[in-house]
Amino acid sequence: MERRGQAIGIGLVVLSAIGYAGTPTLAALAYEAGINVPTTLTLRFGAAALLAWPFLLLRREAGLPRSHLGGLALAGALFVANTSTFFLAIRYAPASTVAAIFYSYPAIVTLLAVLWLGERLTLVRAIALALAMIGCLLTLGFDFEGADGRGMLLAFASACFYAGYIVVSSRVVRGLSVVRASTWIMSGMALMFAAFALLSGSLDLSFQPRGWLVLATMVVASTVVAVLAFLAGVMRLGPARASIIATLEPVMAVALAAVVLREDIGLMRALGGLAILTAVVLLRLPVADAPARPALDATGDGGHGS
Repeated sequence: MERRGQAIGIGLVVLSAIGYAGTPTLAALAYEAGINVPTTLTLRFGAAALLAWPFLLLRREAGLPRSHLGGLALAGALFVANTSTFFLAIRYAPASTVAAIFYSYPAIVTLLAVLWLGERLTLVRAIALALAMIGCLLTLGFDFEGADGRGMLLAFASACFYAGYIVVSSRVVRGLSVVRASTWIMSGMALMFAAFALLSGSLDLSFQPRGWLVLATMVVASTVVAVLAFLAGVMRLGPARASIIATLEPVMAVALAAVVLREDIGLMRALGGLAILTAVVLLRLPVADAPARPALDATGDGGHGS
């Protein structure tokens, strides 16, 4: 993989991490505005899909080959399962514990990529992965108080589902543009969350007006930009490297919470951030540390559609 391609891929994953990092803070602001979880998820992915469809129509890429239907449906289902189990886990365990367990997903992605996609686990990548995992634990903390087995099991299930989503996406979107794949995945997620919200009677639009501004920010920055940028980054780096770099997300989430919600960072979180940044630098240095068999062709759609 060329050095320029690696730099673009890393930049895209970092952009995605910035977008996703805003989700916890925006979710907290949404709850303060009176928006419940099913309504938040339905409007988030529904609006994101509606925002992406005009671009897809302008590119004349609305159609989807039948060979991709099953894979994209599976990717969407895995993402829905990841989100659902994550929110359920928080009911039984502290959020910091749930997040710390969830961020084991890069290790799961790396294992799947080595066993299924044929990627090479080099020494540099192994060290970077270890630093990223340690950094996440230091950044997020780990609190067993108030946690039970159900919460920790659900958190680990969420990590597994998300790892599956990353690896499956890296395979099924081959030959599709990033815009087309992302739009169809977000559309599928919107339909699933909307069905749940309607069937459970939990869809409620009677929240405070400021909630619409929060949702708009979440839709654009933490969904459309984040989803498209991450898939585009995976196309250039492969799922294992992209997932390790994505561990920048908790660092940025902590920094954003410190600025917006006035939360304290502390020494341990700062050390955790340094460990993750070191992992990213390690992944950037060796040009030869590319997947033995690339998960995707970055130009497989006939052009740079991201």
